[in-house]
Amino acid sequence: MIGQIVLYTLLAILSLIVIIIYFKLVRPEKKLYDALIAQGVSGEPFIPLVGQLPQFLRYQKIDKLMEFLQDLSQKHGHVFLYGFGPLTRITINDPTLLADVLSRNNAQNYIKPPLFNTIFIPLIGRHNLLVAEGAEHERARRMISPAFHHISLKSMVSIISNQTAKAIEALLSKCNSDKQKHEPVDFQIELNALTLSIIASSAFGSGFETITNAKDIIGRIFIEILDAIAYRSMIMVNQIHFLSRLPFWKKDVVDKGVRMVGKLVDQIIADRRQGRSSSMSTGADLLDLLLSAVDDEGVPFTDQEIKEESLTFVIAGSETTGNLMTWMLYVLMTNENVLEACREEVDRVLPNGIEPTNEHLADLVVCEAVISETLRLYPPAVLFLRHCVREHTIGTTERKIQIPEGTTIIVNNFVLHRRSDLWSRPLEFDYTRWMRDPTTNQKPKLAHPYAYLPFAAGPRNCIGQNFALLEAKIMLAMFVQRCNFEMVPGQKIVPDIKITMRTKYGLLANISQRKI
Repeated sequence: MIGQIVLYTLLAILSLIVIIIYFKLVRPEKKLYDALIAQGVSGEPFIPLVGQLPQFLRYQKIDKLMEFLQDLSQKHGHVFLYGFGPLTRITINDPTLLADVLSRNNAQNYIKPPLFNTIFIPLIGRHNLLVAEGAEHERARRMISPAFHHISLKSMVSIISNQTAKAIEALLSKCNSDKQKHEPVDFQIELNALTLSIIASSAFGSGFETITNAKDIIGRIFIEILDAIAYRSMIMVNQIHFLSRLPFWKKDVVDKGVRMVGKLVDQIIADRRQGRSSSMSTGADLLDLLLSAVDDEGVPFTDQEIKEESLTFVIAGSETTGNLMTWMLYVLMTNENVLEACREEVDRVLPNGIEPTNEHLADLVVCEAVISETLRLYPPAVLFLRHCVREHTIGTTERKIQIPEGTTIIVNNFVLHRRSDLWSRPLEFDYTRWMRDPTTNQKPKLAHPYAYLPFAAGPRNCIGQNFALLEAKIMLAMFVQRCNFEMVPGQKIVPDIKITMRTKYGLLANISQRKI
């Protein structure tokens, strides 16, 4: 009798779980899928709970994830459906449709997807540009924008050049030492470490370098947190709210790391407020600007908001630019003509090994074009998402799609930037397509304003893009100016998506000092 009661209780609990899963995870996603299929949107079959995740993981394991994503586009066109675990996604790589999704006029219809909250709030909180929405986001954006104005960025040039010079000197010293002579360096590791030190120094000033273990916490611990978050996202833990709260799947790594980073940033802010630290630039740094910023009513950021915005800058400003630089050096090592064009320009604009200053940067037009073309073929932010919160119709009379409330849209820059109808010779690295007109100083016109989206577009585009481009130009010029580098033969260079697109197995190179 007792056994039967236990059995019936277990069956009841199991039935309840199945019902909850169906109504919470299966039925809503199937409803979205059916609504879009009914409008003629093509897609992969709807498979409850897992979708096409097994294929994603399988292709990633055999180093063909990007090929799989391109194959989906060739199979279904530039608008199609697939399931990433339990969640239905619509990929849109059509610039005309994206104009409606991303434009300021339609911003009220879309937010960052709820998945962002699950992934990033444990690390950076909820009061920052990355996850905030609505009036809170607009207020913060207005307050922070002056920090990334051209005039404010001028003062950051010295930080970028000084940190890059130190990193190059350390690399050359390590590679030329007797103990490690001829040992290759992994540019993926070294360049991400460099961009992390640049953004941390730009955000936190001298306090960052004087606090005990600060570099270790911002460097090693921060990277461990990001790797753990990427792992949790790929195995679907971050996709399901109640699973994300369980103490498994590297949650301890995230929690412990977040406590350490948070404590460090609290101390940095307190030190700056009390005058125990200062900017390392020729003017105000990001922390100064955050501390002095006020909204339209004269209200400043709280310390918690400053902390969260600072951490957001460090995340966004290190991972993406580090990966951009890695892909750029890969391009230089596999395209001798591109390297020579950069080197000729740098030697002319920066003779005798002088460090770049703000006055030199406008003349580095080839370097600028190389950066733009690298962002086209190897965009670090390869995927970005928008979540529809109000039913919205996009498109023109030729093709309209009604986007149901609750739909998450994915934009795949890797595919968009390689469309043959939008780009001539789409798979060829041709920096000259970006060269400015010498008479007007204007870049060539794109086939469509939304054909090139390395920093997204609209009111939620990357606020730090000018800083990233400035940083990349200085780093590129100094590496080309001071170093010879050759790729180690026989290695496998594969693009892989974690949080951003990086080289899956790194980028090994032999580096030596260039005679200037």
